[in-house]
Amino acid sequence: MAAKKYEKYLTKNLLRPTPDGKHMISTRHLDDFVGSDFSIDCGFITQPTLMIPKAHKHDFDQYLCIFGTNLNDPGDFDAEIEYSLGEEHEKYIINSPTIVYVPAGLAHGPLNFARITKPVLFVDVAKSNNYYRTWEDEDPEDEGDEGEGEGGE
Repeated sequence: MAAKKYEKYLTKNLLRPTPDGKHMISTRHLDDFVGSDFSIDCGFITQPTLMIPKAHKHDFDQYLCIFGTNLNDPGDFDAEIEYSLGEEHEKYIINSPTIVYVPAGLAHGPLNFARITKPVLFVDVAKSNNYYRTWEDEDPEDEGDEGEGEGGE
């Protein structure tokens, strides 16, 4: 069957393995998703997890979205996520549905899903199709570790 005109705008190759043997929805393993400067990691967090152990930076903007999973009540959120921003590691406790904008160059992390009583949906959107991070204690000349992102991250 002939390809459809707009087929190039869809991808179904979205499952990416995680270190714990599960999978997440992601585009970060794709070499190029239609030349876009966009990538996404998405998954459900169901138990306490230290996702990112220390601070790092990117040269692209990023949005971290943390939502409850109760379809009947989007405000139903029973978790505590610890997240630090800036060189001074200013700590925030996320205990309600939240979106964090991380501008290019801002140090961020660790990211610790410290208490998870009800599952949360974690969506990490990066304005880059070449996701990488530079760790705080890494030589700036190094490109960093792609790692799992903040979900990805």
